[in-house]
Amino acid sequence: MFLDFNRRRARFLDPKRLNHAFFGAWYEEDIYDKFCAAFPAAMGAFRWRIPPVMRARNLIFVHVPRVAGTSIVRALYGEGCIHHHSMRYYRAVHPAFAQSAGSFALLRDPFDRFASAYAFVRAGGTSCSRLSDVFVRQTACVATMDDYLGFLEGRSALELDFVMRPQSWFVCDPVTGAPLVKTLFLLGEDTAALAAYLAPQNIGPLPWLNRAPRLALLLNARQRRRIERIYADDFALIDSLRSARRERTAVAGIAAE
Repeated sequence: MFLDFNRRRARFLDPKRLNHAFFGAWYEEDIYDKFCAAFPAAMGAFRWRIPPVMRARNLIFVHVPRVAGTSIVRALYGEGCIHHHSMRYYRAVHPAFAQSAGSFALLRDPFDRFASAYAFVRAGGTSCSRLSDVFVRQTACVATMDDYLGFLEGRSALELDFVMRPQSWFVCDPVTGAPLVKTLFLLGEDTAALAAYLAPQNIGPLPWLNRAPRLALLLNARQRRRIERIYADDFALIDSLRSARRERTAVAGIAAE
């Protein structure tokens, strides 16, 4: 009975539960994101939260989960800077810095990222990044792909773990859908361009940290359509990036003739 009381007490005092009770958001990053929308003029008071190493590099990396971002964060900023702030946060907290600094993010094919996130959730995380206890409990009933899709459908971004959210939530204006990050790369498609971008920062080849064990996903047509609906903004964003790359390649080819 005493052990059961302690478990209930620990759950009640879970910081994420307290965050949700007082601010309507599980994660600290989300609390600031909500303040950015509600009190934009006051957010400058938090500019001290920009890590000194980020200021020194004059470079903002927006860390989209399940896109090999942990490796980049650690290479650029070190161990203590793994957060999932949106670009809206940086623009609100320190507008001048966000405007003058470089900013970039790494994105991933939505189906590939979905598979990675699903594996992460089913495994409860990885060896270096665990799924929050809140979402371990909430997804305890997820046994199949359709269960997971049902869990995602109808929930707002703030009611989802970071790995479940659309990539566009981190990098785009929520009203217009326009990217707020200056430079976007696609995982596995822009490897050379990303390496060239990071070279001035003295960042060499990166290990892929925080990998989730992959599950073989055989998606049927109905499941693929559900994924396309849930992550429609991501599909549109990445299609636009691929189209822009094809146009640049075509122009370069014409110039070389």
